Formats: sequence, structure tokens, C-alpha cells
Amino acid sequence: MSMDHHDHHHNIAERAKMLPAEKILSRFGLKQGQHLADLGCGRGYFALKAAELVGSQGKIMAVDIEPERLQSLQQSAQEQGIAEQIETLLAQGESIPLENGSMDIALISNVLHELNDPLNYLRDTRRILKENGEVWIIEWQQKETPMGPPLHERHSLEEWAALVEQAGFEDIWTQVFNPAHILMRAKAAK
Repeated sequence: MSMDHHDHHHNIAERAKMLPAEKILSRFGLKQGQHLADLGCGRGYFALKAAELVGSQGKIMAVDIEPERLQSLQQSAQEQGIAEQIETLLAQGESIPLENGSMDIALISNVLHELNDPLNYLRDTRRILKENGEVWIIEWQQKETPMGPPLHERHSLEEWAALVEQAGFEDIWTQVFNPAHILMRAKAAK
């Protein structure tokens, strides 16, 4: 449910170069005080940076299916002095253990291509967002890249956009971010 199973392909430093967390979160428009759900957070690559950016008034709900990754994230949060801002939640399968209308933002990084039912997951994501809440998606481009999932697991920008719209989002913004990834941002439709 996260990039962790690609870890043998590359290390954190390479990932940071390819997907600089702070740059991406500020490009998406993360602000102080916001409540963000990091869905499929892994060891917290984005959650930890997001916690810094939202500050003491903000909150990060870090969701993953692997307890061990969540423990690792909690440990890093303690070490970095941001444990107050991060709450970890263990998910069962492809459900999201968060309340309706509770989040400003849901971040789904390199997760959708792994799901059995990405449309249903996006609908569930829509459910946890406040009015005007946003989903932020990072996905692999549909082409061969030196790392990442096999080509048959990847979708085109148009395919993802269609799914996002079908799930109840509007104002879809997309951007090719680097040679391997795309970014998408969309608002929860009324």
C-alpha cells in the first residue's frame, strides 16, 4: 500500500531527489493548520514533512495496512519532535478508518495503482473529506521507468482523471512532475 516494497530499487536519498516531499507539498498548497490524511503512508516519507508544514495547529492522520511501518513512523515523529501532530491508524484492506467529513486533504502517493478497486477507494477518500476538501494524488507515469511498478499496473493521466471525476471530485488539476511521476489535485464535488 505504499512505496515501501519498491525500497530495494532505490534508497531514501534517491527518492528525495525524485519526489522532494517539501516541494511537492507546497506545490499542492499545504498550509499551516490543515488536517491531512496520508493514505498508504508507509514509513511516513510525506507524513513527517507534512507535519512540519502544518505546524502545531495542524494534524496528520497517517494510515497504512502495515503495523510495522506505522511504528517506524511514530519513532521518527518522536525523534523529530512532531509526534503531537501525527496520529497513526491501521487500515484493514482497502477501507479508510477515518470519519466522514473530517479531513481537509487526503494524500494518496503511489498507492492507487496497487489497489484492487481504486474507484471505490477514491469514493471512500471523498467520504472523509470536508466540504471543499481536496485529494492530492502522486502516481507513476504510464511508461517504462528505471524503478517503480511494471507497466501493466500503471494508468495514463486521462484514466486517473476519469476515475477521480467518477468518484465525486471536480476541478481536476494535473501535472507531469518528473520523468517518472504525475501529480493530480481535485476538489470534493458538492
